[in-house]
Amino acid sequence: MLLSRLEMKRPFFSCVIPVKGARPYFDAALESLRLQEMGDDLELIVQDADVESDEGQSDALNIGFAKARGEWLFWLNADDVLFPGALKSVKDYVTSSESDAGNRRWWISGNLVYLDVRGGVLRCTRERGRARDYAGLPVRVFGPSSFFRREMFEQCGPFDTTLHYCMDTDMWCRFREAGYWYDKIPRYLWGFRVHGDSKTSGALKGAFSSRMREEIEIIRARYCLEPTRLRTFRLRLMRLIDGSTLASLWDTLRSWGKDWKEFIK
Repeated sequence: MLLSRLEMKRPFFSCVIPVKGARPYFDAALESLRLQEMGDDLELIVQDADVESDEGQSDALNIGFAKARGEWLFWLNADDVLFPGALKSVKDYVTSSESDAGNRRWWISGNLVYLDVRGGVLRCTRERGRARDYAGLPVRVFGPSSFFRREMFEQCGPFDTTLHYCMDTDMWCRFREAGYWYDKIPRYLWGFRVHGDSKTSGALKGAFSSRMREEIEIIRARYCLEPTRLRTFRLRLMRLIDGSTLASLWDTLRSWGKDWKEFIK
C-alpha cells in the first residue's frame, strides 16, 4: 500500500516499512518518521502483506523499493524507530560533503541504540566502521540505519528472497563486492526494539536458530569470508583503540531508560 506518491517532485528519501500480522509498535514507527519533518523530501511506502501478498520480508522490501521514487532508499522495521533529526543529518551530510569535496556519496550509515518494549534506551552501540577492519568478515552497518542511493541498489539488488534473517548482511556484502563502502555519520540514527516477537531478539542473547546458522554459513561461503577468532578479536581491539567501545558504554550509562523521542545525539 503506497501512502504517499508525489508526482511533481522526486523525494530525497523513500522509506519502505514491511508489515504483516500484528503490529503493536507500528504507530511509534510512523511517529518517528513524522517527527523527521521532511515534508515532500520523504516518501513513505508501507508494504502490507495483509493487503498485498508477498513471500516474506526480503520480498516485501523488493516490492516496496520497486515502487520507490526517492534518490535515497532505506527501510524501517515496523517495531523500530528513527531518532528525531536522523534524516536531516543524513541529507545535510550528503549535500554538504558533495558540494565541498565534489565526491558523490553512495552509502551512509549511523549508529544504533537498543530499546526496551516501552521505547526506553537499553544499550548504545557506535563504531567508525572502517573497511579494513572488516577484511574477511561480514559487513556490519546496524541494519536499517543504512541509507543508499537508488542506483546502487539497482546495480546490486534485489534482496535474496531465500534469506529470512541475513538478507541485509547479504546486501551489504554485495555493496562491498561492487566496490562501495559506507560513510559513517557519528550519530545515533536508529532504535532497535528488543522484544520477544522480534525474529532476531534471540540472536542478541547468543541463541541462534538453526535457520539463522544456516544463512550465516551461506553468507560466509558466498563471499569467501573467514571470520576467524583473530579477525574478530582485531575488530574488537580496533573498536577499543578508536574509543568506540568506551563511548558506547558512556552513552549507555548516561542515557539508560531515556525515552527514544528524547534521545538526540
